[in-house]
Amino acid sequence: MKIEVEALSPVEKKVTVEVDPERVAAELDRAYASLGRRVKLRGFRAGKVPRKVLERNFKDEVERDVVEKLVSATFSDAVREHALEAVAPPRVDVAEEGLQQAQPFRFTARVEVKPKLEPKDYQQLEVSRRPVEVTDAMVAEELGKLQESLAQLVPVEGRAEAQAADYATIDFEGTIDGQPFEGNRAEGVTARVDPGEFLEGFLPQLAGKKLGETTELDQAFPADYRVAQLRGKTAHFVVTLKGLKVRQLPALDDELAKDAGVEGADTLEKLRARVREDLEKREKRRSESELKDALVKAALAKNDFEVPPALVERAIDAMIQGAADRFARQGLDFRQMGLDVPRIRADLREQALLQVKGALLLEAIADREKIEVTDDDVQAEIARTATELNLPLARVQQELRGGEGRRALQSRVREDKALAFLTSSANFK
Repeated sequence: MKIEVEALSPVEKKVTVEVDPERVAAELDRAYASLGRRVKLRGFRAGKVPRKVLERNFKDEVERDVVEKLVSATFSDAVREHALEAVAPPRVDVAEEGLQQAQPFRFTARVEVKPKLEPKDYQQLEVSRRPVEVTDAMVAEELGKLQESLAQLVPVEGRAEAQAADYATIDFEGTIDGQPFEGNRAEGVTARVDPGEFLEGFLPQLAGKKLGETTELDQAFPADYRVAQLRGKTAHFVVTLKGLKVRQLPALDDELAKDAGVEGADTLEKLRARVREDLEKREKRRSESELKDALVKAALAKNDFEVPPALVERAIDAMIQGAADRFARQGLDFRQMGLDVPRIRADLREQALLQVKGALLLEAIADREKIEVTDDDVQAEIARTATELNLPLARVQQELRGGEGRRALQSRVREDKALAFLTSSANFK
């Protein structure tokens, strides 16, 4: 077998392979022998169909399978022999003569590969570092959010007239061109007396209306409305005000702390301390993330290089899948949200490019500095992950016992160690 490798760019190679006629013949023999044991043709006993008859009936199918097998096996040999770090499946072009008995089989494959990097000037990088600071105002803001989350709707007393910010209980009936439609009536619906669209639960027209009074309005359904029969149409609604409620915040006291259900924080003092502790952890993570980004950008400013497009697309895929998983945890189906996926991919491309470049450069720095990942490093990261996700340690250990998950974990630990190396020599503003 002859193999030639040509560099088309720092991230793409052209591999030309010529397979010996003897190997071609052997693969064809094996393929026809296997087919002969399986195929049944009228007039022939099982396993006794002559080769020429098989060739006459199944030549295209057999040669297609043999070509696929030869390309897969010999391309893998070429990758190993020339130490090609392929990052995507090859784009294969079979020679015009194809597969011929007693003739060499030739094909070319273009494949994206990881660039060979020689990192430079990555020590003593000048970066800014934001100090971790949690103020009383930040704690108060978080407690305010907690108050908001525990607020309740309570009936209005001593007032029968709707005001802005009220929550109104309504009955409504709608028609289109004087005719009812599916879902046109409802009773006991809650709407907010604030600016906005009726379809989104807002009814500013109720301001000043008294209990029992009605208001009328026209509502256009958007072109992408979830009910196909109503898309682009305008309905006329008659709305009756049946009740009024206001949103009442709980007092900031020990009772609120108990209602919050935070373990070990059953008083306001303990809850405030827990909120401060959580904020400090959050701000520390944010500071570390900002520092990582700053170090990577500073190192990339001194080390520019080309990136395989396949890795960028893969990073975008991971970002979109991550978003889809987050939506799924909220009970939402990413595929049914009518999102402009091509535009989302375009918007994410720059971020993905920076992510891929950073990972490749950190890997090259780790190689240069001979940074290794020990089993203790891996176990410590598994324990940290279990704590962060609030999962049993044994479960995380089982999930990361081997395969892609463990390799990804080792890669992340090595990247973190490379970042720690950059941090140790950086000059902070």
